[in-house]
Amino acid sequence: MSGSRIPGEDFWSFLETVREEISKKYTALLSDGSDDALLRAVIDQYVGAAWDDFGGMSREECSRRLFNEMARFGVLTGYLESDDVEEINVNGWDDVAVTFRDGRIVKSPEAFRSPSHAEDIVRRLLRSSGMILDGAAPMAQGHLPGNNRITALKYPLVDRDRGVAVSIRMLHGTEIGVGQITAGGMATPEIIAFLRLLCRYGVSFVIAGATSSGKTTLLNAILRDMPDSKRIFTIESGAREISLVRRNEKGRVTNNAVHTLSRPSENEKQNIAQEDLVVASLRFNPDIICVGEMRDTECYAAVEAALTGHTVVSTVHSGSGEAAHTRIALLCQKKFPIDFNISMLQAAQAFPVVVYCGKFDDNKRRVLEVSECTADYSAGKRTYRTLFSYDPDSAEGFSSPSGISRNLSKILKEHGAPDDAVCLFTEENRCR
Repeated sequence: MSGSRIPGEDFWSFLETVREEISKKYTALLSDGSDDALLRAVIDQYVGAAWDDFGGMSREECSRRLFNEMARFGVLTGYLESDDVEEINVNGWDDVAVTFRDGRIVKSPEAFRSPSHAEDIVRRLLRSSGMILDGAAPMAQGHLPGNNRITALKYPLVDRDRGVAVSIRMLHGTEIGVGQITAGGMATPEIIAFLRLLCRYGVSFVIAGATSSGKTTLLNAILRDMPDSKRIFTIESGAREISLVRRNEKGRVTNNAVHTLSRPSENEKQNIAQEDLVVASLRFNPDIICVGEMRDTECYAAVEAALTGHTVVSTVHSGSGEAAHTRIALLCQKKFPIDFNISMLQAAQAFPVVVYCGKFDDNKRRVLEVSECTADYSAGKRTYRTLFSYDPDSAEGFSSPSGISRNLSKILKEHGAPDDAVCLFTEENRCR
């Protein structure tokens, strides 16, 4: 192939030609990925000798795409390596949609060659984490290297002519602070001050909402704003999204945080679930226990910890603030199926404050409601009051219909919260 040009040959045919030529002389480069730098150099050599203008593609672009197809993950490669990408959705072999961290959703100008090509690339991606996608296992779920969550489907779960459907969630260790939260309009300084007060002075709360509504971003920002002296123990599943370790200019850690991840295993003796880590966290004498997301029996352990006086903060998927307690109660039922009304009252007592987040059509995240729930065991009832709610007609975009209950005010003060700080959120004027 050396020294020849191949006018008229398209990129995919050129790819197969280059792959065949390289495999004759450098078989190991394609089989085991032992030296990506050498493979890239060899590809550059072939492109320099035989490159043609494939639809206006430069030599450098051609070389990059050849390398990505042979050694990486094709059209997905650049997005997987980008810090600006939040989510990659493969809707079919010729339709890749990318969501950026600033909310933009962009269709990739590149696509896979065919349904089978898309499936081959996705299989290669899954193999990097030991996952399989084939006829016997047409669905794969798990985590990729680099802290990314993936769900992949193939025929017969999707149409054969679409190849695959894939969702990749990029779990960036976010460093968004409370200043950015308020500047972006997700919440007001007053809402942030209230949540900070709860977290610092012993009141558990849960942040509810749908996927990508900003739950973890908000929770992470509040926790990052805690004093260095507060011992925080975080528990997450599969990949870490909460990032709290702070260092000074000399590189020394200044705060007091422990990050943990569950370790799923088919061997029951080796399986370490979030529930196990919640129980273990109590031995670390934490000031705050953070369960990244309650989705299984760890919910019962979190409720138990909160009911026994520990400060627990977490997130949960639900369609409204009040529905969050229903969701928590249902998850607790998986561990101990007691009377459901008792489970609901326990959920409300464990997490008396619910923060409900939402994502709008313009991809803006907002705290839609902050509510307090009072559980009355004697009457078997729960009473909700809205402390803050999203109100686009108000000057700040939020309103404050009610103040906190006297009981919540009492709890905060008993845990050392300053009277003037608590007073700002009470019913009586908010202390005017």
